[in-house]
Amino acid sequence: MLTELFISSGKNSWPELVGANGEKAATVIERENRNVNAIVLKDGTPVTRDFRCDRVWVWVNDYGVVIRAPRVGKNSWPELVGANGEEAATVIERENRNVNAIVLKDGTIVTADFRCDRVWVWVNDYGVVIRVPRVG
Repeated sequence: MLTELFISSGKNSWPELVGANGEKAATVIERENRNVNAIVLKDGTPVTRDFRCDRVWVWVNDYGVVIRAPRVGKNSWPELVGANGEEAATVIERENRNVNAIVLKDGTIVTADFRCDRVWVWVNDYGVVIRVPRVG
């Protein structure tokens, strides 16, 4: 399954490619994560807002130089550790409309499958987020 292959690849962002040639950056991205399609776009080009595990936008300037770190959509929320779990779920679903954020008490047994449309929000007994919420 594509989503299982994606997660096993490990790499989902390339900050080291800022300043590189866009086409060369796309080649590096596709070599380092064979499950994504890197698409080079000039800054300002309109694109769909959907989250896809298999796509990376490579934003370039007029000279074809990468201007921001390519990544596979918004897929983690480290800034929400320590926040209220329900409020964190609301933020996650607002920032990525293609996911369902599910609040779970630490220790709850869940399926081990990877899904692009799900985020586990792990909380302690007080409802506070204790792990970085991530797509999966």
